[in-house]
Amino acid sequence: MDYQVQLNNGQAINLTNAEFDADAFTATLNDQKINFVNIGGAIINKHIIISVLPVSATETETQA
Repeated sequence: MDYQVQLNNGQAINLTNAEFDADAFTATLNDQKINFVNIGGAIINKHIIISVLPVSATETETQA
């Protein structure tokens, strides 16, 4: 599935065909000893992550 990670600096990281374990990721975010996470090969500070959504949820539909 494709995901988009939205960051608080207005940028987004797009993950194509990513295997995403929401439970493991949530545990990592809640671990106070961990400050950085690896998302699609990018090491980012976990505190700037706003959301991780399936791309289909971030796309808007256009009307004909």
